[in-house]
Amino acid sequence: MNKISIMLAASTSLLLASCGQGDILYADKAVVNLSPVEGNPSAGYMDLHGGRVDVELVSVISDDVLRMEMHETTEKDGMMSMAQLKSIPVPAGKTVKLEPGGKHLMIWGVGEGSKKRGLLTMTLIYSNDDRIEINAVVKNAGDPAPVAE
Repeated sequence: MNKISIMLAASTSLLLASCGQGDILYADKAVVNLSPVEGNPSAGYMDLHGGRVDVELVSVISDDVLRMEMHETTEKDGMMSMAQLKSIPVPAGKTVKLEPGGKHLMIWGVGEGSKKRGLLTMTLIYSNDDRIEINAVVKNAGDPAPVAE
């Protein structure tokens, strides 16, 4: 190995080591709660972790569902309502939770393959053109919560 190769390898290692969790756009703790009623949509939740710059989650797709939308549940004058979202802001260095009673995914037609595997592969598409693939744990109604990562 020549000196240039060694220096490149060392500087790459140093750069990677200097990246803190707040520097990387990622998602974790993804779960899909299957609807107990056939034909009704299932719900998806996860934590979105912002990277170095503000971005927006603009779409979530999967090859093993019929349709997936981003939604938010809100309360106004004591009435709960749900609206589809065009995007979800993910501020730099912050965590945005997709959770029951707030922002979440509505998922129609989860495929039998994902149900049998217990995992649904999704691609998160961000406003900066980043695409992140994540596996969500697929749970039936009444199943215990997945173990935290």
